[in-house]
Amino acid sequence: MYFPIFVDLTDREILVVGGGTVASRRIRVLTGFCEHITVVAPEVSQEIARSISSEPGGCILTVFQRPFEPSDLDGRQIVLAATDDAVLNRRIAEMCRAKGIPVNDCSDQRFCDFQFPSVVRDEDVVIGINASGKNHRLVKETRQSIERCLDAGNSRS
Repeated sequence: MYFPIFVDLTDREILVVGGGTVASRRIRVLTGFCEHITVVAPEVSQEIARSISSEPGGCILTVFQRPFEPSDLDGRQIVLAATDDAVLNRRIAEMCRAKGIPVNDCSDQRFCDFQFPSVVRDEDVVIGINASGKNHRLVKETRQSIERCLDAGNSRS
């Protein structure tokens, strides 16, 4: 079971390795909480490609379209290993641990220092939802239920 903790990501150097569906989803959530994200992947989704030219004042996305290199970890404070290659994700997680960098391996929670939660955000309220990586459907249903409650409360005000 994981303890929920909220972290200020504003000035953190965040690296996302991967450019597919999982990486896109995580980047979408992170952009509301940080100023800069670096992405390394041979190919990136259209969503990531569109985010490169984000609105001024928003989260800046720097994308390197190439394979991951160990030097990509230099200066990073948080890493998300979100490729479709479980072996690569584990290798990244092991390198991060050796460097003392908190890492999330999307392939295997055993190699995660933290879980990436489902997030509900409504103005100043931020809710993180997690089931210790065991029941993604329950997390999704809980998130949708909370969103409906918040929408109902907003429509009454």
